[in-house]
Amino acid sequence: MAAVTALKTWEIAPNAGLKRVILTLANTVDATDTFAITLADYGISATGLLAVYSWVHTTDGSVITVEANTTAVSAGVLTVTIAAGTNNDFRVIEIIGRADTGVFA
Repeated sequence: MAAVTALKTWEIAPNAGLKRVILTLANTVDATDTFAITLADYGISATGLLAVYSWVHTTDGSVITVEANTTAVSAGVLTVTIAAGTNNDFRVIEIIGRADTGVFA
């Protein structure tokens, strides 16, 4: 598994308590590659992650479909593993999280 990095990152409403971050990945990303996101880099608490969404451009700039990537969080780092299927496709990942600690009780 190769590690990938974001081409571009957008943070929506950077000073808000709810963070929404859009990351784009190069069209060289392959199935089963991994991508690590340190949540604190985007103002998201280590336990504040709420949602992760992923899309793949099966034809760059044209056909876009939802992609079911696998995710895990450990010590405030979100790891996204690209789903099996296609290689060398442009991908978009959206993460949503809270700036404060989540309440789970």
